[in-house]
Amino acid sequence: MKRQVMSALRRPVLAVATMRRKFSMAAALAAALTAGLAAVAALSGPAARADQVYHSQHMALQPVGGTEPLRSGFVENIHTNGPTIYAHEIYVLNGAAPATTYQVTLNIFVGDPACAGSAGVVIPTAPITTNGAGNGRADAVFTPSDADGLRHATHGVIWTVSVGSAVVKYTTGCQAITLD
Repeated sequence: MKRQVMSALRRPVLAVATMRRKFSMAAALAAALTAGLAAVAALSGPAARADQVYHSQHMALQPVGGTEPLRSGFVENIHTNGPTIYAHEIYVLNGAAPATTYQVTLNIFVGDPACAGSAGVVIPTAPITTNGAGNGRADAVFTPSDADGLRHATHGVIWTVSVGSAVVKYTTGCQAITLD
């Protein structure tokens, strides 16, 4: 009986010692992981920096005249300001005319964020060909040299989507874009 009592009294002491060992191992593991992550972050080089002025914008495309079919459509304008990619634009049409090739055009109103008058720079960027359901996607990538002459200023921009060279089917509203 005395042996059973002594054994029962030692169990809490052993449990506490085991918990201390487990806690100590967990703390050491956490410290090692933290040090490892810090080392990886330090060795990975400088972080990529996005555009500090204009980051990214999602603009809906609207049918011109209200007669063209379009369930949804948009332009995603992403400014990375990187050394090789200055900007990346993504164009999406959903429920437009099936099996049709469209042309996306960037209409830049130089120094005019209100888009008054006519565009000073017009850049055809990418064709979009829709599938049988009228869905299509395209993108365009711009280098820093593509933005020469437009940087360090705010401009108005309207994206248009046309069939052929002149028939605008979809458009965004005027967007003020600041390029750094």
